[in-house]
Amino acid sequence: MEDPISGFRQRSGSGIVKRVRLENFMCHSSLQIELGDWVNFITGQNGSGKSAILTALCVAFGCRAKGTQRASTLKDFIKTGCSYAVVHVELKNQGEDAFKPEIYGDVIVIERRISGTATTTVLKDQQGKKVASRKEDLRELVEHFNIDVENPCVIMSQDKSREFLHSGNDKDKFKFFFKATLLQQVEDLLQNIEKQLEKANVVVAELEGSIRPIERELNELQEKIKNMEHVEEISQQAKQLKKKLAWAWVYDVDKQLEEQNARIGKLKDRVPLCQAKIDKQIGQVAKLRECFALKKSEIAHMMKKTSEIRRMKDELQQTLALATKEKLKLEEEYGRKFNQIQKMMNYVRSLQQQVQDTQEQHAKNTQAEESEMEEKLKELQNEVASIESMLARLKEEENALSECVQQTNSEIKEINEMV
Repeated sequence: MEDPISGFRQRSGSGIVKRVRLENFMCHSSLQIELGDWVNFITGQNGSGKSAILTALCVAFGCRAKGTQRASTLKDFIKTGCSYAVVHVELKNQGEDAFKPEIYGDVIVIERRISGTATTTVLKDQQGKKVASRKEDLRELVEHFNIDVENPCVIMSQDKSREFLHSGNDKDKFKFFFKATLLQQVEDLLQNIEKQLEKANVVVAELEGSIRPIERELNELQEKIKNMEHVEEISQQAKQLKKKLAWAWVYDVDKQLEEQNARIGKLKDRVPLCQAKIDKQIGQVAKLRECFALKKSEIAHMMKKTSEIRRMKDELQQTLALATKEKLKLEEEYGRKFNQIQKMMNYVRSLQQQVQDTQEQHAKNTQAEESEMEEKLKELQNEVASIESMLARLKEEENALSECVQQTNSEIKEINEMV
């Protein structure tokens, strides 16, 4: 069946489709058409893409892919061999019915871009500047211009027209009428309202159930208020009795006042004596204050001396530590010298023994060996003399070290006594 002509009628004023531009959409690689304000006819052979323009308008205005009855997903509208598709629609936005003219101006641009993974819808103003990109913004726009792309009276596709013209079933025609006249939308709205009313009734029942204990409590409070009114009458009677009792208290108080005045007179007579005692106590307090100031100055002086003594103590402790360290060094040095002297004395004894042995050997040797032995004896005597001089020097050093150690011990003892 051929379809050489496609046409659609636009209303006058705001919301008129001014221009449609398609890129890689269905069979169109690049298409741009200008539309008039009223009736527009698009002619062409079958498969030339006339219905694709109507489908593009549905997609631009937010229709789902299944709603167009041309594809199951939006990516199916991308032309074969391409990676994306673009639908660009320009609407007039002039007159009293204009949609946010202060933001969009005289023209609103709807641009929907479809790719293999996602789709985006952008609303632009007349200069092409991006204004919004949310679905709610597009829904607000189409609701403002009353553009319902799923309503067959707004956009009737070929499939819808064939279904309506060739259907002999009155029920199907009534469904078409029911949807075209927005009765279907009204019914859906009524069903939604009915569901909301059911939920509201449940909430009201719950609230009434929660109010019943409060009503019981309120009734109990009202009963208590009645009892309190009876208590108020009793309170009035009690006030009258208190007034009568007050006069009895007045007589009693007058009597007590007379007794108190007599006591006050006696106390006034004792005032001079008490004043004298107070003056005496004040004088003692003044002396005590002077004594306190004196003691305070003495304490301050003692605190100053204490701080000096503490400082001296710290210095003496430091000196003691240094002296102890020096004592340890001297004791170590003394030990080393003492050991050295012991070694030298042992060495001298061994040399003397050698001299003695040599002398004895000298007496036994022959005359020929005597001269050689004398030379050896002289060498030994010289070595003994040098060792004895070294030993004397070491003894002097030992005495000096002993005196130094004794002096250090006496200094440490004095420091300990001072501390």
